[in-house]
Amino acid sequence: MNRGATENFPPARAKPAAEFPKVSGGPRGRLNRLLFDLEDPVGRNLNLCIILVVVGGVIVSMMATVPEIHRQWGRVIWVAEVSITIVFAVEYLLRLYAARRRREYALGFFGLVDLFTVLPLLLTGDPALALRLLRIVRLLKLARYLSTLWLFISSMRDVVEIVLVVVASIGVVVLMAGNVIYLLEPETVANAFEGVWWSLVTMTTVGYGDIVPQTTPGKLLAALLMIMGISMFAMITGVVSYKIASTMKNRMQCAHCDKAIEARFGYCPHCGVFQQTTGES
Repeated sequence: MNRGATENFPPARAKPAAEFPKVSGGPRGRLNRLLFDLEDPVGRNLNLCIILVVVGGVIVSMMATVPEIHRQWGRVIWVAEVSITIVFAVEYLLRLYAARRRREYALGFFGLVDLFTVLPLLLTGDPALALRLLRIVRLLKLARYLSTLWLFISSMRDVVEIVLVVVASIGVVVLMAGNVIYLLEPETVANAFEGVWWSLVTMTTVGYGDIVPQTTPGKLLAALLMIMGISMFAMITGVVSYKIASTMKNRMQCAHCDKAIEARFGYCPHCGVFQQTTGES
């Protein structure tokens, strides 16, 4: 990622470089480089510290779920969690102040993640509730530093319909098999809902073993579900893998920031500058 890459992804529309607001060289400009420029040594170290705070905060939250640790260190953990929340709130305000395009940052993925990290505490005033929600949201902040994740998301945009069709097909099969196994083995499966749970576990080949077919028809149904599950999930894996490989292969350099982008892009997702010519795959 380059300077300003995390402020919005991708831009709503392509703009010439002259249309983008420039950050002054004063305090706001320096703060912009510290928070958004991962190529700047100081900015990279600062963002590394933020990563450590995110990971450390999640570990602290997990420790609170252990009864023995919570009884002995509950108060310390609570103070640490609230302190981390305050740090994230300050970080969000600083990023909002330093962003080149404040509105686009605030409404973009990373801006919303930064906001939701602290929003529960601001809205409810209940640190306990907020901290429970933050255990999940905090991890999303790490997406800012995972350029490969954006490659995955970009690749998924073109195959989302195929994936949804496969997932919908899996859902239909799970529902049908759940009802069938209940009809075949009412002594083993208490109700159709448990049958659906069993069919999902079987189809994903997880095999918890909490429900095991006892009759020959039930075992045949289980075998069929296993085969169908492997095939359907292999379809999803194959489609996504092919798209990611194709995306990585068909790349070119941005004429403005020299970052690698997909050849089909009409604009650069890093700097937003319109590309005069786009390559073909």
